[in-house]
Amino acid sequence: MSTKPSRSLFARLLSASTLTGLLALTPALGQDLPGLDLVDAALPAGAGACSAHAQLMRLACNNDRRDDYLVGLANCAYVVASEDQRDCRDEVRFERDERRNECEEVFDARMEICELVGEARFTPEIEADDFVDPEDIGDSVEPNPYWPLDAGHTHVILADGEVTVVTNTDEVRDVGGLPCRVVRDLVFEVEIEDGEVSYEPIEVTQDWYAQHIDGDVYYCGENTYEIEDGLIDNTDGSFAHDSDFALAGVLVRRFPVPGEGDRQEMASDEAEDYVEYLDLAATPSAAEGGDVAFAPCAGGCLRTFEANPHDPGESENKYYLPGTGFVLATKFEDGEPTGEREEVTCVGDSLEVLDDPACGIDDVEALREALCVWSPEDLCPDDGED
Repeated sequence: MSTKPSRSLFARLLSASTLTGLLALTPALGQDLPGLDLVDAALPAGAGACSAHAQLMRLACNNDRRDDYLVGLANCAYVVASEDQRDCRDEVRFERDERRNECEEVFDARMEICELVGEARFTPEIEADDFVDPEDIGDSVEPNPYWPLDAGHTHVILADGEVTVVTNTDEVRDVGGLPCRVVRDLVFEVEIEDGEVSYEPIEVTQDWYAQHIDGDVYYCGENTYEIEDGLIDNTDGSFAHDSDFALAGVLVRRFPVPGEGDRQEMASDEAEDYVEYLDLAATPSAAEGGDVAFAPCAGGCLRTFEANPHDPGESENKYYLPGTGFVLATKFEDGEPTGEREEVTCVGDSLEVLDDPACGIDDVEALREALCVWSPEDLCPDDGED
């Protein structure tokens, strides 16, 4: 006779216990639970959805960790020398334990966000008719002062050894029914050898943003890929609104209120950024490196706190100057500034702004060539143009 509990018994057990208790049954290795297909019976109706999401994602993380561990051991089975095989297994076990810590840290970070946004399901009320035509922004529609979406708007960001070019194209893309401005965001590592400057791509992204009739800018998704040695390494972080359960969120409000916040995006295990509005009249602190040289805040910037649970303990303060847009991001680790910052050095209404010496670009033509290679349709001049 089978000793496996019946489905009805499992259902009664699940309804009588909390989801937290159920998930606590998962062994350290992250083994599958008996009756795992019944976990959904314990999901709360509305209240507690955020915590339930965090707990289920922890279970998924541990199951991924289990798979990686077993694949690693399988690889070690083909190592010939016994000493090398022991070393291989030790390394696999070390990585397993590191992943365990990572799963717990990401879970804790998700739970912290639940404390900020509440337990209700993330179900933004998004209707296509409530968004403006991106082609009207800057003409009959006023741009959001913190994130302008008028075509051509371009800014350059400098960080330690890196340059980023962000430019609004004239392309409009339908993303899950929303009319979105296509924005190209390309990050390059600056390399100088024997006086020659080259720009090696690190990350190439096509972002999609839509502006609501109330002026809020929504983040509809992105198609991004990280580059390693000139080849695409991964597409982590890519998502699109209304595809595979992904949802757009508010990148930045038109009228932010200090103390309030928003999910900027929601695509489980891919894109889960959160923003909290801290101050409407801010200046970067001395510990963050002081004010922005190109566009000083001088007590007039919006300051936000932004975090992603995939990077536990890490966060950013971002500064937005009304009428200019984003001007600075400063990095924090466990609440303390690290000294790292990404600073806007110039802003213009087209890529011609790259010629402005204020941008601080070492070799403008070399950078233009790099932009053209990685975004030929949007960032290459038409034939016959200089």
